[in-house]
Amino acid sequence: MYAIAVCDDEKSLSAEVKRLINEWNPEIEVDCCTSGEELLRNYRPYQAIFLDIDMNGMDGIETGKRIRRMDRETKIIYLTAYRDYVAGAFEVHAFQYLLKPVSKKGLWKVLEEVFRYVNNPQRKTVLDFQTVDGLVCLATEDIYFFEYVNRRIRIVAGEEYFMVGRIGKVYERMKGLGFSMPHQSFAVNMLHVKNVRNQQIYMDNGMAVPLSQKKMKSWKEELTAYLSARLAGEI
Repeated sequence: MYAIAVCDDEKSLSAEVKRLINEWNPEIEVDCCTSGEELLRNYRPYQAIFLDIDMNGMDGIETGKRIRRMDRETKIIYLTAYRDYVAGAFEVHAFQYLLKPVSKKGLWKVLEEVFRYVNNPQRKTVLDFQTVDGLVCLATEDIYFFEYVNRRIRIVAGEEYFMVGRIGKVYERMKGLGFSMPHQSFAVNMLHVKNVRNQQIYMDNGMAVPLSQKKMKSWKEELTAYLSARLAGEI
């Protein structure tokens, strides 16, 4: 039996989210509560938690942090009226964000994503990125590369996104997750490297990324070490 919690101090919103979840799958058990304190007091394992950020009493960020201390696996989906990044949300490792008022299409898309991950536990690492169009959450294995271009960072995943920042800072965040920096303007997901020829790295989505001549030897050694670790089941 799958279980989902909905926590929002607006009872009408919680009831609507519950209705839409059960319309998507009537067999999902949905618990509703009106505060972070109530959710924590009656906490049990959930596949997902829809959590309002702005609540009376304990807000959604603090509630999310406390949930993470006892449950690293549940998918936290924040409900918010704002598109911009919320201070402290990064520490919670949110799975996704839903804008209020919640739409059926948006909610069902998130539910599909949640249960794709629940049924395929190998896909675990999801990060949030503040793009120029708002906050997005992406699985690391869905990202092909980051490129610094025209004073912005292009994120190439299933779709393309743009954000403001430094490519070096992005690389520092991603290097422990299988990403490397073969060129001063790129951070590449080695999971998607298909071939390397001359000074071009060919990705399995058909795109190519330049390989700096200065970094060629060290980067190929890094790729070999990564592939060896994957074959050995170490990553």
